Order: sequence, then C-alpha cells, then structure tokens
Amino acid sequence: MKKTIICIDRDGTLIHDSKEHLFLGSDNNWHEKVKILPNAIEGVRRLNTIAGAGIYMITNQPGVAISDFALLTEERAHEVCRFVVEMFKDGGARLDGYFLCPHATPEYVSRKPGTNFHPHLVHDCHCLKPSLGMVFNALQAQGVTPDNADVYVIGDRASDVRTALNIGGTGILIPFVNEPGELDKVKRLGNRNRIHVAENMLAAAEYIVSHPDDVGSGDL
Repeated sequence: MKKTIICIDRDGTLIHDSKEHLFLGSDNNWHEKVKILPNAIEGVRRLNTIAGAGIYMITNQPGVAISDFALLTEERAHEVCRFVVEMFKDGGARLDGYFLCPHATPEYVSRKPGTNFHPHLVHDCHCLKPSLGMVFNALQAQGVTPDNADVYVIGDRASDVRTALNIGGTGILIPFVNEPGELDKVKRLGNRNRIHVAENMLAAAEYIVSHPDDVGSGDL
C-alpha cells in the first residue's frame, strides 16, 4: 500500500498573503502579520485522520536572497516557518515539518530592477517550486520514493500544481484572491485528470480523504 505524502504551500494557502505581507520576516513585527486562513487548521486536522500520512509545509522564500532585507536571513525564514508550524500545533493540527527554498532565480532577479541580491543565493536551483527538491525532502523524511507514495501538492499558484504534476502526483489549487489568474494558468497545464480545484483547505482535505489512491478528478 502506498504512503500518502501531502505538501502544502504556506503563503496564500495556510496563512494570509498580500503585498503588505510580502517577505514575511523582513521586519521585527512579523509575528503580528501571521494570520491563519479560514478553514486551514480544520483542513490539516482532517488530513491528520489519514493513517500514516506525511504532511509538510513547503515554501518558496526568494526574499531571503534579497540583500536589501537585512533582517530576512535564512535563519529568520526558518524561524517564521517554525512559528507557523507551532501555531497549527496549538490549534490541534499536525504538520510533520517544513522545507523552504531561500533562492531566487535569475529570471526573478530580472523582474526586480534596482533590488540588490546575495549572489550566492541567485541561481536555478532544484528546490524552488515547481522543481522537486522540497517534495523529495518530504519523501526522504518519510522513507519513501515516488514509486511507493501518493503525492499531493496543495497551493494557491499554478507553480504548486506544476510541482505535483512534475512528480506524477495530484495538484490541488485553492484560488486566493490576492493571486488572480492562477486558475487560468492551471487550465493551460494539461493533465487535467491530475488536477483538482478546492474552495479552501478543508475542501482540499476532504477531497484527499475521499479519493484514496486517486490521481485527480479531472474537474477543470
């Protein structure tokens, strides 16, 4: 029997994300900005009912690569993630851990003229979604390979869905008001039998619980 591995995006999926909340951890009052989204805790609790499932938060954090953010070090980014995991734990929702990517791609840098970056953190890495580094970290933590795991990736962006497709899993998009246009991007991906769209985190969890060993609903 395959093991269920669920990877969940952080910003815009588990916690609120907006232009005002970009680069969480770049100031000293970041704790006040962490707001768990409605139904997120309930959704993770529901996922916790899946026997033996590994549930991980995975997050791209290219702000770490921006040298203009003196406070947003890699350690601060980890501190923010640990804080979020603890908030869910306090709500009775278990996340087995998290993985973050602190890198910025050259393409990302090109879209931010006038911004200064740490050169050693700018490259096309293997962990930035939709690359699979963080998903492989989750698989390794659970002692499984893609061949003996049912992998789900949940997030508010097409890149999250692409991550799932890249490993042969199921991508679940939760459209977020501050990320318009992602549903249209997802519709252009193909592989619609491996894609599901959910209203919120609880709906995403209910889908996974009710579709064991499935590869998607083809509901686009």
